[in-house]
Amino acid sequence: MNPTPSDTSNTSNTVSTADAPDIAARGRRATRGAAIGFAIDCYDIYLPVIALAPALHYFMDKDVASGTSALVNGLVFAATLLGRPLGAFIFGTIADTAGRRRATLIAMYGSAAGTLLLAFVPSFSAIGFASIGLLIVLRFATGVFLGGQYTGAIPLAMESSPVRKRGLYGGLITMGFPLAFCVMSLFTYLLLRVTGGTGGGNGGSAYEVWGWRIPVVVGALATFAFAVYYGRTVQESPAFLKVEVRKASPARQLVRGTAARSLRQVLILMTGVWILSNATSASFPVTLRSLDGVSSQRGTAIIVVAQVFLIAAYPLAGALSQRIGRRVVLALCGALGAVVAPLFYLAIVSGPVSSFAGLAALTTGLVLSSICCFGCTAAYISERFRTELRATGYGISYSFAIIIPAFYAFYERGLATFMDADHTTVVLYVVGGILLLIGALTGPETKDAVLVPAGGTAAKVVEDVK
Repeated sequence: MNPTPSDTSNTSNTVSTADAPDIAARGRRATRGAAIGFAIDCYDIYLPVIALAPALHYFMDKDVASGTSALVNGLVFAATLLGRPLGAFIFGTIADTAGRRRATLIAMYGSAAGTLLLAFVPSFSAIGFASIGLLIVLRFATGVFLGGQYTGAIPLAMESSPVRKRGLYGGLITMGFPLAFCVMSLFTYLLLRVTGGTGGGNGGSAYEVWGWRIPVVVGALATFAFAVYYGRTVQESPAFLKVEVRKASPARQLVRGTAARSLRQVLILMTGVWILSNATSASFPVTLRSLDGVSSQRGTAIIVVAQVFLIAAYPLAGALSQRIGRRVVLALCGALGAVVAPLFYLAIVSGPVSSFAGLAALTTGLVLSSICCFGCTAAYISERFRTELRATGYGISYSFAIIIPAFYAFYERGLATFMDADHTTVVLYVVGGILLLIGALTGPETKDAVLVPAGGTAAKVVEDVK
């Protein structure tokens, strides 16, 4: 199959020398806004996994079994992810009809409010099971707004970026993913040290009672502040402004013709990406901390080391995709996820390496081989949909693909009935890697796609594989 761009020679997109500095500055501001916004988004996503996990007994009976506790923790995490597809649908429509910038701002203020309300949830001892119920409902509602935040901001940034730098800028945006993990982990570690950790008797430790509220409030205030900054510095996408005819229902258009074919392909690809991501970012940390000689603090430090390398890897992967092609990089990531990541995982859980340096090196290999693909997904997904459908296409394909992988904890629990529990994650790596590989190979090359339309027509992007 030879990928063929449907439009890569649009000379009317050329700008004058006098306009170039302003366009470049617009692109940098949009990219910076999307990058910071995505980092704050990821910070909020990691709240239940890192900051709330040590205080989960605040929201439920302290005598609950550890297996049930882990399942509830997975459900809280899944609630945030499951809210995002609804947000992508709602705010994708807003972004494609009323503007990317407007959709992003509404979503930012909504997610800030939802996160702030979380800090006021009463304990299990005060309201019983309603406590964990409120936590799950708020995480779902916040997920709706989080799904809208990147649905508007990332396509806006990609449409504002120069073609030759689009891959790099996309990688810089997704740096927020590991950066947020490092910040959240360090913040939680320091709070646990200051408050004396968890398990403080029947009344709970200081962290379980009030310490977890600090990162929640910080996240909410950071989102409010950034929404103000974004509104003052980021301009509307030039691609959106050039579209004269906007569809009343972009989602309906998305399931027809070539757009539907693009959507199906990207959904397969992103389902693989999210399965790999959940295996490494949500499941693996629990397994690592359960190994002999690996305390919670030591395990977190090991993961942070690996995430630091990932911060640098994302823009490198994005830049590489601009040189050799997104399709090639994504296919390579799929192969690495299915074959190499399981080998690193098995080397870690089998126990021959116990030193901090050894475990950190193996964990870094696992992280890089399984989720480096995010370095070029921002650019790739944006390039797969034409302008009047781009935000909706980006949001739905990115967020709806989360639904099946979100229940990773249930899949692992089912697999554990007939195989070693520590090896169930290997299945996720293999399945995720294969889906990513299939999605990449069945899609076209997109790195030279035109995103800013000429005149008043929607830009044609790469939609066919011939």
